[in-house]
Amino acid sequence: ICYKCNKRFTEELNINEKKSNILNDLKKKILKDLKDYNKSLKSISEENGVDDVTIRNILLMAMKGYPEQVRLLPRVLSMDETKLDTKEGKYAFVLNDPIHKRILDILPSRKKEYLIQYFTHCENRHSVEVVISDMYEPYLLVTKTMFPKAIFVVDRFHYIRYIMDALDNIRIRLQKKYGPSSKKYKILKNRKNVSLIRKYSNDISWWTYTQRYKNGHLVDVLRYDLKQEILNISLELRKGYELKEEFLDIINHADYKDCKVQLLNWMDLCLQSGIPEFIEASKTINNWLEYICNSFKDERYSNGFTEGMNNKIKVIKRVGFGYKNFKFFRFRLLYILSGTISGRKQQKSEKTQK
Repeated sequence: ICYKCNKRFTEELNINEKKSNILNDLKKKILKDLKDYNKSLKSISEENGVDDVTIRNILLMAMKGYPEQVRLLPRVLSMDETKLDTKEGKYAFVLNDPIHKRILDILPSRKKEYLIQYFTHCENRHSVEVVISDMYEPYLLVTKTMFPKAIFVVDRFHYIRYIMDALDNIRIRLQKKYGPSSKKYKILKNRKNVSLIRKYSNDISWWTYTQRYKNGHLVDVLRYDLKQEILNISLELRKGYELKEEFLDIINHADYKDCKVQLLNWMDLCLQSGIPEFIEASKTINNWLEYICNSFKDERYSNGFTEGMNNKIKVIKRVGFGYKNFKFFRFRLLYILSGTISGRKQQKSEKTQK
C-alpha cells in the first residue's frame, strides 16, 4: 500500500519468472550444471529434483536466438570432423578459430556440397587467409572453391602419423614373420618398446634406467641398450627408425625456406631404402607436399585445439550415452565449449568484429 496515494499493488519478489514454477536460483544452478561436460542430463535432473524435459527446456531457452550459422569468419580457420550419428551421415563437421581458441560451429555433415552451401552465406569469405585441416580431399576442394585467397595447411599431427604408422607396420610385419613363440616376437609386441621407437629420440632421456628381467633377476638396464636390442632384430626396422628420425629432424628444425628441399631429399631416401611401407608413406607426403610446407610458415597453424575439442565432444557423447536429436546436441556442445549462454552474446560479438 502506498501511504501517499493509498494505491495497492503486488510487490515483485523476482523469485521466479512469470508462468514458471522453477525458482530463478534453481535455473542458475541448472545452467551452471549444464556447463559441466562430465554431467549428463539425467544426472542434472536427479541432482536438482526436476525432470529431463525441464532441463532440456531451460537449455533451449538459454540458447534461444543462437544463429544457425556463422556469418563472420576469422582470419584463420580450422576444419575437422568427429564421429556423431546425424541424419546427414556418421560424421559431424567441427569449425574452429585456432588462434583465439574458439569453437565456431558444429554441422551435421562433412560432405563437400553441404559445406559449400553453408559457407556461401558467410559475408567475409574473401578475408579468410589460412585454412588448417587433415588430409581429407573434400576440405581442400571446399577451401579452393569458397576461400580463393586462403592457403591450405595440413596439420602436422596428421602427416607425422603417416610416418609413425609406416614404422609401426614394419614392426607388425616382422612380428608376424617371427611368430608368437620367438623372443623377437615378444620384444616387438611389448607396449613399452612400441612407444619407445615411435618417440622422437631427442625427447627421450637415454641415460635413465629401466628394470628388466635377466637370468631370472631384475636388473637396471639403460634404455639406450634396449633401443639397440629392438633395432638389431631387423635391418629394415633399423632403416625405418632412421628414416623416421630424419623426418622428425626436418619437422623440428627446418624452416619454410628449405623445408621443401629437405623433404624431397628425404623422399629420395625412402625410395632408395626399398621398404614398401616408407615408399607408400613418401608418396602420400609428395601428394600433399605444398600444403605440408605451408605448416612451416607459423607454428600456430595447427589443429591441436580442434583435436582437444573433439576429445571433449566424445566425452559429452559418452557420458550422455548418445544423443538422438542432433540439433539439441549441437546446442549442448556449443553451450559448453563456446562459453555462450544465449544467442544475443554471439550476435553482439559478431557485430563488434564487423
